[in-house]
Amino acid sequence: MTLTVLSWNVNGFTRKKSDVLHHLNLLQADVVFLQETHIGPSTNYAAGSIKIQSLEPQYDWEVYTIYKKTSRGVAILFRKGLGCEGLKVIGDGNGRFMIISCRFQEQDFVFVNVYNPMNEKIDFAKFTDSLVSVSQSALFIVGGDFNTVMDAKVDKTSNHRNRGHRDRFKGLTSFLEFFNLVDVWRWLYPEEKNFTYFDAKGKSRLDYFFLPVRILKNVTACEILERIQYSDKEGLKSNSTVQSSYLM
Repeated sequence: MTLTVLSWNVNGFTRKKSDVLHHLNLLQADVVFLQETHIGPSTNYAAGSIKIQSLEPQYDWEVYTIYKKTSRGVAILFRKGLGCEGLKVIGDGNGRFMIISCRFQEQDFVFVNVYNPMNEKIDFAKFTDSLVSVSQSALFIVGGDFNTVMDAKVDKTSNHRNRGHRDRFKGLTSFLEFFNLVDVWRWLYPEEKNFTYFDAKGKSRLDYFFLPVRILKNVTACEILERIQYSDKEGLKSNSTVQSSYLM
């Protein structure tokens, strides 16, 4: 069986939900990581909580953090019929990451969805502590929008400095080294230039999937997909989707 996982910074899920779901339906990903969902508190869900529900007709599970209606927030969606069991969820109260442990097709999985904002960056030392108990036999998939480039020579076109890049890069590289994780797209395409974020200053690759070295052999593909055009125009800033497929 092949498992397809997609990551996408949607910059607001609720207000363009129909567009997002239509695009996801075309792509047919099994597991979807969304960043910047902008899901705020409600009568039933306080800021910092986790909401789990079915998203008919496409997804058995929609799990997302509750933070603010104007910023941050992450979600993970599981395609209907995937047979996902035993969900265990750790969600950041500030809407920056989600960790889900589960099992399907007789395989243990750990899905880690990250949005590392420009302000209040993730403390990757504490983040590492949240993951040290991960089963060594689990298929460990980390993805999301990390708001920094791995290699300035090939992952950006502008000389403009990324505010806070040094600290975010240092924390991220320490995390990757601790778990022996590899940038999947760069592993497949060591010299190619392609980008996931576009604004008036240039283009950058800020969105990644990371896998442990021991399971790189499971990778069948990793693609940076074309940006979609929303019905409400996004202006100059825009993100692409990143999609990876793995043999289970």
